Amino acid sequence: MQDTILRLCASTALMSALALPATAQQIIHLEEITFSANMAETEILRSGASVSVIDRADIEASGATQLTEVLSSLPGVSVISDGGLGASSSFRLRGAENRYVAIYIDGIRVDDPTGTSVSTDIGQISLFDVERLELLSGSQSALYGGSAVAGVINITTRRAEQDGVSQSAFVEGGSHNTIAAGYSMTYRDDRLEAALSLSHRRTKGFTAYEGIPGSATYEPDAAADGYEATRLSFSSTYQATDILTLGVSGFHQISRGEYDPWDDVTFRIQPNDDAEIRWQQSGLRLSGAFDLGTTQHTLAASGFWIKRNVEERGAQVGQFTGRRASLEYSGLAQIGPELSLGWGADLTQESVRSNSIPDGRATRNLGAYGQILWAPADALDLSATARVDRHSTFGTFVTGRLSGAYQFSDSITLRAAVARGFRAPALDELYGQYPEQQFIGNSSLSPERSNSAEVGVDLRVASSARISATVFWLNTENRIGYDACEPVDPANWDFSCVGGTLNTLKNFPGTSRRHGVELSASVPLHDQITLSGNYTYTNARNPDQTRMARVARHTANLAVNGQINEDTRYSLSVQHVAGRPTAWGTDWKDYTVANAAIRYRVTDQADLYLRVENLFNRNYQVNPGYKTSGRAFYFGVASRF
Repeated sequence: MQDTILRLCASTALMSALALPATAQQIIHLEEITFSANMAETEILRSGASVSVIDRADIEASGATQLTEVLSSLPGVSVISDGGLGASSSFRLRGAENRYVAIYIDGIRVDDPTGTSVSTDIGQISLFDVERLELLSGSQSALYGGSAVAGVINITTRRAEQDGVSQSAFVEGGSHNTIAAGYSMTYRDDRLEAALSLSHRRTKGFTAYEGIPGSATYEPDAAADGYEATRLSFSSTYQATDILTLGVSGFHQISRGEYDPWDDVTFRIQPNDDAEIRWQQSGLRLSGAFDLGTTQHTLAASGFWIKRNVEERGAQVGQFTGRRASLEYSGLAQIGPELSLGWGADLTQESVRSNSIPDGRATRNLGAYGQILWAPADALDLSATARVDRHSTFGTFVTGRLSGAYQFSDSITLRAAVARGFRAPALDELYGQYPEQQFIGNSSLSPERSNSAEVGVDLRVASSARISATVFWLNTENRIGYDACEPVDPANWDFSCVGGTLNTLKNFPGTSRRHGVELSASVPLHDQITLSGNYTYTNARNPDQTRMARVARHTANLAVNGQINEDTRYSLSVQHVAGRPTAWGTDWKDYTVANAAIRYRVTDQADLYLRVENLFNRNYQVNPGYKTSGRAFYFGVASRF
C-alpha cells in the first residue's frame, strides 16, 4: 500500500512538472446546464442533483476512445473489464452494479434485455460519435422508471455546431495491431439539423484471461483475443411549423469479439480454445415536439433490438434475441417565473427469445409521473417527482424523489436529495435455463426496492477553482443474487433449494447497504494549466455485513490538462484503486495506472495526436483473472473540413 501511494505522489509531481491539461470530466463548470436531472433544462448548481458532464472537447483532450475509459474517471464509478478493447465490461456506480443504471443514447434505452440482469455491456460503446454525456448519480426511478435505482447515463451523439455542412474524419493505428477510422458529417440551416457518423475499429488484442498470479491457473501467454466493430449513427430534427418539431435518431452496430471459454469437464477457463461472440445492435427513435407557448408536449416512439450469437470450438452454443419497444408522452407547463409543472407517461415492452428461454418471454410496464419545479426564493430551488408503475408480472409500484439546492452565498451551494426506487427481475433471472452451467432461473423472485439519499456542498473558490463534496446512501431490500445450492439430481433439474451460486438466484432477506463520500476539485495553476481530480470512498455491505464483491473502498483520479502553446495540448491522468475485497481466495491487489495524450494542431483543418495507455507499464487486474494491457501507443490523424 505504501509503495502505491508513493507511486501516486510521484506521478502527481510528474504531471505538475509537465504542465499538462486537466480533464474537464472530473468537475462540473458552473455555467453548465443539465438536460437529464429534471424535465426542464436546469442549471446544474440549481438542480439539487449530482451531475457529471463530459463534452466533445473533454473527450478529445483526454484521448479516450471507449466509454469504459471516460466512466472510470468520474466520481463514484469503477469499471470492471474482462480484457482489452471490446471485452465484456461492467461498472459500479456508488457500489451498485450497472443493472441499477439506465443508459440512453439519443433517448433510446440500450440496456440489453437478453442478459441475466438487464444491463449494458459498456465495452461495446465507442466515443467517436459521442457529443455529450451526462451521468446522474442517485436514484432516478421516479423520472426514468425501475431500471434507474443508482443513476442514469444519457449520451447524445454528434450535433451541428455551425450552419452549413461540416465534416470530420480520423485514422488511427497502434499497439496490439489496432486500427481505426471514422467519418462524421453535420448540417444545419434555419429549419433542419442533421448528423451522420460512421466508424470502424479492430484489434488483434492481447491475452484476456490469464488467471490469478501465483495460482495453478496462471497462463499469461495464452492466445490473444481480438475484436472488431462497425457503427453507424444518425440524428435529425426538422422545424416543420412554428409549433411543431420532428425528430429522428438511430444507430446500427455489428461487432465480433473473441474470448476464452469455460470447460465443463476441467472446470477451468480454456485460454487457447476458439470462442467468439457476434453482436448486432440497432436503435431507432421518432419524436414530435409541440411548443404552444407556455406549454410544451412531446410524443415519441423508440425501439432497441439486439442479437448475440455465441460460438465455441466451431459450434454455436448460444443465440439470444431481445427487443424493447417504448411509447412516451411528456408535457411541461411554465406556470410562472418560479414554478413549472411536468407530467408524462410511458409504455415499454421487452421480449426475449434465446437458448436459455427457447419459447420466448415478454413483459410490459406502464408508468405515469409528475414533477414540480419551484423556486420560492432567488437562492432556493426545489424539485419533487412522483411516479406510479404498473408491471405486467409484479403489479404496482410507487416511487418518488425530492431534491433541493440552496445558494448559501455567491460561492457556496448546498444540495440534498432523497429518493425511492425499485427494480423488477429480468426475464432471464426468472426463466433462464443453462444446463451446461447447471443454472436455472427462479420464477418466484420478487422485485428489489431501494431508498437513497445524498447531501452535498459545492464551493467556488477565488475566480475559477471548484470544490465539491457529497455524502451518499443507497439501501436495497430483497436484493437479487447468487447463493450456494447443491444439485440433488442434475440430470432431472432437481435442486436441494431455491437459490444458489451457479445454480439459481434468490432474494436475500434484509438490507444491502452502500454508503460513502465523493470529493472532486478543479484548480487552475495558471492561465493554461489546471489540476483536477476526484476521490470516492465506498462501503458496500451485504445483509450479513460481509463486503460486496468487486467494490473497492478507495478510488482516486488525478489529471493535469493545459496548453504548451496555441497548437499543442497535453493530458496526463492517474488512477489509484485500493481496498478491494478478497476474490477467489486471493488478495485483490491495489493498483495505480497512468495514461497520457498529446494533440498537435498542424493546420486549422488537421491534428496529429498520440496517446499512451498504462504509461509506466504496470501489471494489474481490474477483474480477478483477467489481464490488462501493458504500455500501449496509439497514433492518429484527425481532420475537419
